[in-house]
Amino acid sequence: MSNHNTFYAKASSPALNLIKNSWRTRKYLFLIPAVFSAWSFLLLISFINPQFSLETLYSTGGDGDDLSIVTTETNSISYNPIILDPLPPLQDLFVWPPNIRRPLCLPKIFVYPDSAKMGEFQVTEVPPMGTNYVAEQILLKQLRDKASDVHKNYVTENPEEADFFYVPFLGSKYLADCWFTKGIKGDCDVDEKYAEPMMNHIQRDYPYWNRTLGRDHIITHPMDSTSLYYKSRARMQNATFLTTVGDRRVVFGVDGRSRRYGDIVIPSSTALINLAHVNGADYLTVDGQPKSGERDIFLLFGGRYQDVKPEDSYSSGIRALLFNGLDQQPDYMIASSWSNPEYIGLLTRAKYGFAPQGYTLDTTRIWEYIAFGVVPVVIADGIIEPFEDDLDWDSFTVKIRREEAHRMDEILRSISAEDYEQKRQALWSYGRQALLDHGAWDLIVRALCRKGRLEGMRTITRDQHEQLGADTLILRSQETLDAYL
Repeated sequence: MSNHNTFYAKASSPALNLIKNSWRTRKYLFLIPAVFSAWSFLLLISFINPQFSLETLYSTGGDGDDLSIVTTETNSISYNPIILDPLPPLQDLFVWPPNIRRPLCLPKIFVYPDSAKMGEFQVTEVPPMGTNYVAEQILLKQLRDKASDVHKNYVTENPEEADFFYVPFLGSKYLADCWFTKGIKGDCDVDEKYAEPMMNHIQRDYPYWNRTLGRDHIITHPMDSTSLYYKSRARMQNATFLTTVGDRRVVFGVDGRSRRYGDIVIPSSTALINLAHVNGADYLTVDGQPKSGERDIFLLFGGRYQDVKPEDSYSSGIRALLFNGLDQQPDYMIASSWSNPEYIGLLTRAKYGFAPQGYTLDTTRIWEYIAFGVVPVVIADGIIEPFEDDLDWDSFTVKIRREEAHRMDEILRSISAEDYEQKRQALWSYGRQALLDHGAWDLIVRALCRKGRLEGMRTITRDQHEQLGADTLILRSQETLDAYL
């Protein structure tokens, strides 16, 4: 027998086997007190918290849901948010949205004078009418008022040094006078009596249109169908249109009603603000709150809705929701219309103002809301708001998609009081500058600067520009500045 086999036989003797088995058993004896200690610990926890049990522990199935709830309740840890030092402020040129008092460029605009060649209507004084289509008249008046900031900042009397040319086209004034004053339907011979004579005069009696085929000219079309009212619109197409219709939807681009890169979207006028000359600031405190009482109306809307069905093309059916329960909410105020005194009182009390699309995506109500510090609720998928390149509309409006419109009440009530107040303050201190009688021309000119590739330039003559100074500010009268304070 070999030495190896002899050792193996000895190691396999009964005595050695007993010793070996005894050692193996003793090696794991420490597990007994460990298991006992763990069991005692679990019993102690179950005594302290009767809701805890091994059954609860095992029932989690590894996903941790039930256990996490118990752990959170029994071992809650207070969390103190980390507040870091604020970042230093940026220079104006790096901030968005920008300070519109710092101009993007300072161009010169020549305004064509009135002439009998423009048609008999152009030199006839038509009394104001109760329509929402007077934006063209407001903008033209601001340009021609030599005492206005707009005239002082941008207008030149010398067409040879102008970067842009403003055509005093008042097509909506012509049509409104025909439809609402004279009661005539149809196109009212607007082309023969007004549009054609106007364009003939501009294109034939002056040399400036033909220099660029009209690309440096400006024409205002503040009605729903923009230039589609005129058969002679092809003659106007190269001009930049100032329009209240801003629409990204394909159908409006195809029919030419909304030209994404050919138009500048401007605010609409309203009968309350621009014809009755009601100033919302007169009814509110300096920070935009009611002078008496509080904003106890949750949502306000006045307009057409009772005959609208969900499948209608008008408003894409959105206004049908108002006649489907929302008009019964105790803190909503919804009606077809009110008198001006009633409406003013309601505007001072409202938190939110409903601004759904109608025939077009824009609505004049939004400007009444903004003037009275009411946060607009916009439901108009694809809308291009005025001056989106310079105004942060999200900061002072609530936008809801059409597919979520049925949840409007839920969405609005989920907005915290702090978030609402932040929007309201932004609206009052910042959003109002878009109004026609506030900073509209400053914002229009910024858009013209981009179209004319004049960023950072000041006009000296038509063919000569110089760099703007870093400290250049747009001139504003004290009266205009006070309107923002």
